[in-house]
Amino acid sequence: MENTQHFTRHFIRSLRIVVNIVLGIGCLAGYGAIAATPAAAEKRIALSIGNDLYPNLGPDRQLKKAVNDAGTIADSLKSLGFEVIVGTNLGRQAMIDKLAEFTARLQPGDTAAVFFAGHGVAISGVNYLIPSDVPAVTEGAEARVRGASIAEPDLIAELQAKSVRVALLVIDACRDNPFPRAAGRSIGNTRGLADAKPARGIFTLYSAGIGQTALDRLSGNDPAHNSVFTRVFAEQMKRPELHLGDLAVEVRERVAELALKATDGGGQPAPHEQTPAYYDQTLGGRIYLAGRSPDNAVREPVAAPTVLAAKPPESERALRPPRPGSPGESCARKGFETYCVSSVLKPQFGNSYGPENLFEGPQSSAWVEGQAGQGIGEWIAIEFDGLRTVRSIVVRNGYQKSHDIFQKNNRVRQLRVVFSQGETQTLVVPDRFGSELLTLPKPVRAYWVKFIIDGVWAGNKYTDTAITKLVINSERAP
Repeated sequence: MENTQHFTRHFIRSLRIVVNIVLGIGCLAGYGAIAATPAAAEKRIALSIGNDLYPNLGPDRQLKKAVNDAGTIADSLKSLGFEVIVGTNLGRQAMIDKLAEFTARLQPGDTAAVFFAGHGVAISGVNYLIPSDVPAVTEGAEARVRGASIAEPDLIAELQAKSVRVALLVIDACRDNPFPRAAGRSIGNTRGLADAKPARGIFTLYSAGIGQTALDRLSGNDPAHNSVFTRVFAEQMKRPELHLGDLAVEVRERVAELALKATDGGGQPAPHEQTPAYYDQTLGGRIYLAGRSPDNAVREPVAAPTVLAAKPPESERALRPPRPGSPGESCARKGFETYCVSSVLKPQFGNSYGPENLFEGPQSSAWVEGQAGQGIGEWIAIEFDGLRTVRSIVVRNGYQKSHDIFQKNNRVRQLRVVFSQGETQTLVVPDRFGSELLTLPKPVRAYWVKFIIDGVWAGNKYTDTAITKLVINSERAP
């Protein structure tokens, strides 16, 4: 045990130069960044790993596209000037060896990228990358899985400790939980990965949103070489006009549109909800993977991480219905969306309850309204940079820090949803722990969406109403 712990510490130290991780598992995906103005001595180094084979797991848990995905991403990165190290079907020790080889080539100021395709699992709100030789386990044996895997927060912490120019994190890792579930307690979340906390200095893209799974194939006879996310990402990352923010939006919309074309075993339409999520915590201006050479690169002003919505063009503002607000509202920015809330509970016990908790941070964080009473009439508004087609909403109801805290605070029972173009719908939110996918009866085009609390499930101690996460699945309207 002592030797194992020493080796693990050595491995983690070696990871401090790693800047990029892409998980090809189908749950959350992270985007990496490339410097807009690289120095002459700067290098681009990448590691691409794909695990299809898991000998200790059942035949239905073997993957078919992860190795292909690793090869495709490696080729794409090579075309962008990266030196690429490739590994396939690697056990934990082999993954460590490849990572050590990778980090040995890195120096401060370099641009690094890592791609991992394979299985992953979320345990107690933490995402773990699963090596090919993960042991067979029974339900509830979470400690054994954690010890045999690599934790995403450890990787991110090591990335932040290095002075590389760019940190690129892409995670295509949201498949169903590969471990067995019986009558007893399961190992981790049933599907997908957890909603990881955004990391300063890293651009992170997840292949699917909270509570969603990512597709390997659109149908049983899909001839495509790659998973749904990777086939889109590999193509879009080569577009020279796209900085990382635009790249993330393009990938998100194209994957969401493609996943809706999925069919079942009988060839009948089986639309799948898969909307990649991303967090941009990079600094230093816009970052391009394929464009803006050193001769024509332009550094742009660094925006604060929390800002109000960017102003749309004059022609669009003339058509956009104004969003109803209030003097005491509080807002936070997420990509092309701005979240605003009617009120916020004052910080206490070392916790804050602002609107940013609705889309980032661990499950132990939540938005909590701050008005007296039961929270009836309080609201959340999400404003887009342009016209979007809204298809569904993912909600983690109440304050899901623990089952005890969940029961003590009010949970939302009924939401009145008002769209910018005048349509109104009512959604009933179940009173249970976990994520809920609320699909609209039909897609709605909108510049903004406002969620008004019309009813609550009463807490057994407090009257504060909380929502842990609220994410809209949308795509750019034609």
